[in-house]
Amino acid sequence: METQQVLARILPFIRERGYQPGERIPSERELAERFQVSRGILREALATLEAMRVLERRPQSGIYLKDIATEASLDMVVLESDLGMPVSAADVLDLNQFRSMLEIQAVTLACQRRTEQDMEHLDLILTASRARHAAGQSLSEQDAQFHMALCAASGNRLIQRAANSFWLASRARREQYFGEPGNAKRSITQHTALRNAIAQGDTGKALDVLNQHLGNVERYWMAHVQPANARPGQA
Repeated sequence: METQQVLARILPFIRERGYQPGERIPSERELAERFQVSRGILREALATLEAMRVLERRPQSGIYLKDIATEASLDMVVLESDLGMPVSAADVLDLNQFRSMLEIQAVTLACQRRTEQDMEHLDLILTASRARHAAGQSLSEQDAQFHMALCAASGNRLIQRAANSFWLASRARREQYFGEPGNAKRSITQHTALRNAIAQGDTGKALDVLNQHLGNVERYWMAHVQPANARPGQA
């Protein structure tokens, strides 16, 4: 069994058992027996979770759960998405607010710092988006590329790194979003307006378009999230 498969079993186990931050979870030996995997593979899975600040191994004491909601790295969000773990309404709200904070700052900076190369990159993505839409193909990847290009135009590398984690974690949701009629056309229209405002250095206009764009996406996801997916302890 691969490490990824073990992670796909350990994380739901921790969630379903309702372990609290700071609580000790079963030992390495007990987990290996429960999931019927070698100690070596299990150690790799635990090392991954420790690196993401999900677990803490204390010498001569055991394995303890950290506060995932506040201490786990952004890579944990990507991992949960890769494993196909359920997303709650609270998760969607947090992710959209995180994205909004990043992109508002990115667009504000892009209006001041964008270069000719930045604009050429945005134009290439928009051209590809229009071609794919005309061919009836998904814009999932082009959407991510466009927003990553916006973040790159900010000139801030930390914004780019944080945004990359968000887009990696949203792959499956983007595919669903662009499977809905009308979302692709609306996205291209708003991306084009956003590109033009940035080219003109019009921060106010760019933020107005961005807020409308993000609002559409948030309303869509809040309407489609499944209440049954809520995490224990979340409303």
